[in-house]
Amino acid sequence: MGDKHLIKYYPVDNADNSLIKLSDNTTIQVDCQIREGEENLDGVKIYDVKKDMLKELQKDANDNPFVDLFVLSHPHKDHCAGFEGNYYCGDPDNYSDDNRENEEIIIGELWVTQMVFGNSICDEAVAIRKEAKRRRKLFEEKPWEANKQGNRLHIIGYTKDDGVVDGLNYIPGSTVDTINGKYCNYASIFIHAPFKSDLVSETANDDHNATSIVFQISFKTSLFGEIKSRAIFGGDADHYIWEKVKTISEDNGNSDKLKWNLFLAPHHCSWSFFNDRPYEDHTEPMDYSLALLDYKEKGAHVIASSKKIKNEKPNPPHYPAKEEYVKKVGTGYFRNTGVNKSETAPKPLEFEISDSGTKLKKVAATVATGMLGNSSLRAG
Repeated sequence: MGDKHLIKYYPVDNADNSLIKLSDNTTIQVDCQIREGEENLDGVKIYDVKKDMLKELQKDANDNPFVDLFVLSHPHKDHCAGFEGNYYCGDPDNYSDDNRENEEIIIGELWVTQMVFGNSICDEAVAIRKEAKRRRKLFEEKPWEANKQGNRLHIIGYTKDDGVVDGLNYIPGSTVDTINGKYCNYASIFIHAPFKSDLVSETANDDHNATSIVFQISFKTSLFGEIKSRAIFGGDADHYIWEKVKTISEDNGNSDKLKWNLFLAPHHCSWSFFNDRPYEDHTEPMDYSLALLDYKEKGAHVIASSKKIKNEKPNPPHYPAKEEYVKKVGTGYFRNTGVNKSETAPKPLEFEISDSGTKLKKVAATVATGMLGNSSLRAG
């Protein structure tokens, strides 16, 4: 029997926060959304993401919680709110009793794009920029310190001057199998984007969505075994970016890097994956977007990290986008975090990866909402 891995997609309204936990306890977080308060504006109970994550994360020799890898897809509020104060910033040797009391999470290795170093970022991303600058300076001045847990940094894609620094940048087409200084026996990450042309475009500072990190992570359940599952993450990348991802991968013999068992619907189930917005002016999905979804494997799931999907404004989430996804995977394989288990108090979507493939972990029925919270739950 092989080992088992876990992926959690947290219910965080129209935002992203996902956690991957491998069988050897290696952890990867994709984006951040940690909110305060009891309910959102719609009266839906706010899930305690940090409390749950602390149960999943390891602790270091000093009993401090850490995540091996934190990936910020792009510096927008819906992908990094709650970072400051919940994640430790600074020299890990200076982690104090106050930090420990606040249960601040140490980030072993941080992935960002060059866009985080710019001035036109949201207030919530400022702390990440400061931490990324600290780590980049270490890389330049004290590389022996930069390669320690809590100091590691990689810039995904190119710098604004088209540059690539050996040991610092991972560019599209790269396969990464070392996480937080350790060779990863069970997973590898293929970088699809951001592309140089999007990072250096005149609109890059105004359209961080187009510079989102796009990647596929492949999972094995045994040493030297076969790939058992694949998951794709793409932040808020729109259909123009996904067209490049598809075309470049196919042209370079990397079609297998487009396969997926789990696909996180970009931009919180926005129509922008299928065509331009507003939807009313661009109602036909692009052929390449539909073709990319055809790289799904048997029993594949699409996950919409969003509020409950309604056929009304405001959006995203877009109901027409949901309909296109359902056409591809079927109603039972489209999942919406906003209604998982309960509409009034949603729980994380949890997928287990094992020798038998990718399986949605069952949750108990919720009588109060008149919905079933098992694997037959109809999302949205």
